[in-house]
Amino acid sequence: MYQRKIEVSGTAKERGIEIGKKLREQILTNYKNQVEFYKNAEGYDYKEWEKICQRYIPAIQKWAPEVFEELKGMSEGAGIDFEIILAMTTAYEKSFGRNLVSDKCTEFCATGSACIGGKTIVGQTNDERFTEWLSELDVVIHHKYGDGKEFMTYTHPGVPAYMGINNRGICIMWTYIDNGVTGDGVPTNVIIRKLLEYDNVKDAVKFLEEVPHDIPNQFTITDKYGNLVCCECFPNKVYVTYEETYFVHANHNIYATEEKECTCSQTTFERCETMKNLVECNLGKIDVELAKDFFRNHDNFPKSICVHPCADRPWQKTLAAMVYDLNELDMYIAFGNPCEMEYHKYSF
Repeated sequence: MYQRKIEVSGTAKERGIEIGKKLREQILTNYKNQVEFYKNAEGYDYKEWEKICQRYIPAIQKWAPEVFEELKGMSEGAGIDFEIILAMTTAYEKSFGRNLVSDKCTEFCATGSACIGGKTIVGQTNDERFTEWLSELDVVIHHKYGDGKEFMTYTHPGVPAYMGINNRGICIMWTYIDNGVTGDGVPTNVIIRKLLEYDNVKDAVKFLEEVPHDIPNQFTITDKYGNLVCCECFPNKVYVTYEETYFVHANHNIYATEEKECTCSQTTFERCETMKNLVECNLGKIDVELAKDFFRNHDNFPKSICVHPCADRPWQKTLAAMVYDLNELDMYIAFGNPCEMEYHKYSF
């Protein structure tokens, strides 16, 4: 019933208008669910966030003006107030600030001798509260610029980007981390959307080093040439680490060892260790099909990579699992638990 993939083209404003028109019902449903979630979770009036999030406008306009135009277009195309689109775009900052961050995600990156044919294969889950986000609404948006550049992003309708890949072979992934420091910077999902515009890893990393970060995040930047970069970004400092063959990440600091560990995830260390073991036991054998299986893993359940509701966390679930073949420029997504749902292939 709902659209799983749409294509948009033209200028940033034009693409935003198309997104708004094509995803209007999905955006509105996500918005109404956010309103009810915060009302039920803590008696919070979502209209308050629509006012508070206006503070992000100057930073978005300065650091990601094209993304700002896209958001304005989305509002126009859907016939929805801009305040609502901005609130959805900054929804992660809202949940982070109100201590409602869920256990979150697990990811891996591998290249060269770790993969069959020397390819670069990467992937991650998106684990969230299914009461906060409805996986049946999630979508792939294929952006086409007028100059031949393209990118595809997996996201919640109303949010500009979660993870994605562009046709220059760059992939962006993201996980929650926390050192207890907050700032005054650019929202997370705007940063992700901006990163998908870059032609090379070097420039994308430079942007992460220069942009002001509002809250802590770990961004993974990889490309078809085998560059694997882990960027643990905090409002106070950015840590950039290049790996040659592989690395894994969950929701605690891996490289930024001098930062305070404030993760709220109850399962991050177990999930990370499981993924590390899966990758290390399969070095030289990793391909797309094996990577898909990594995310179906239930070792140490209920602290497993494939997340299902359990007594301690009855609201937690894997909403999607993604695998990227950066050499073929293919994205595979299972919408829902990958042990139950098939992966769908999306290509340029």
